[in-house]
Amino acid sequence: MWSIIFLYPNMKDYYALLGLEQKATKAEIKKNYRLLATKYHPDKNSDPKAAAVFIAITEAYDTLSNRNNRARYDLSRWQALKEKQAAEQSYQTVVPPRESTRSRRNKAQQKRSAKYHQSKGGAIKTLLLIKECLYILSRYILHLLAIPLMVVIIMSASTQVLAGMTTGIIIAVGTCIFVVFLAWGILKIIQNAFLEIKKDIAIFSIYYRIAHSKAITYTLSIFAFVAVVYMMILRLY
Repeated sequence: MWSIIFLYPNMKDYYALLGLEQKATKAEIKKNYRLLATKYHPDKNSDPKAAAVFIAITEAYDTLSNRNNRARYDLSRWQALKEKQAAEQSYQTVVPPRESTRSRRNKAQQKRSAKYHQSKGGAIKTLLLIKECLYILSRYILHLLAIPLMVVIIMSASTQVLAGMTTGIIIAVGTCIFVVFLAWGILKIIQNAFLEIKKDIAIFSIYYRIAHSKAITYTLSIFAFVAVVYMMILRLY
């Protein structure tokens, strides 16, 4: 498992990484990822290569657990294999597929972590950790902006429902459906953000070589501070 399996230059075989076949179900993907994540998480595995494997299987799970991402990966995989065969026959160089967003994020984060490890002062290291937390949270700024706005709309729509009870049942029912739709949207946004930020924090702790609990504390503290400031600004307006 230590050697990352490549189909093609810069293209990992995500199915092989998770010990799956291409026809694997979503439940099988989730089950295998959990088993491997538990086995190779740096907090539980002292081998220095465990972190690289953990990041690789997390990247694989991110791609294969999402239906659209998996479809694009399968297409790229098929094209890569086809181009590789053609290249072997014609001896032509084939341009590798584009890196995923998660891979680019991981590389950028790894470069930033090098600055942290080179720093000697405790205050500087703390500032770099806070800076990394802000980098992570910047990916969820739209979530932070959208959720309070949708809550305000729901509260306003709920008032309209009560008013609609007296003015017309059709308006009230329509508004209720709208409120339910918005509530479902908030739930999906929170669910997606939670899963993504959980992975970001895990990789944060790996690259910066800090305890997972410390990475969680730093990230959630900065998030809470930003959320409080944002809510105070909303109150002013």
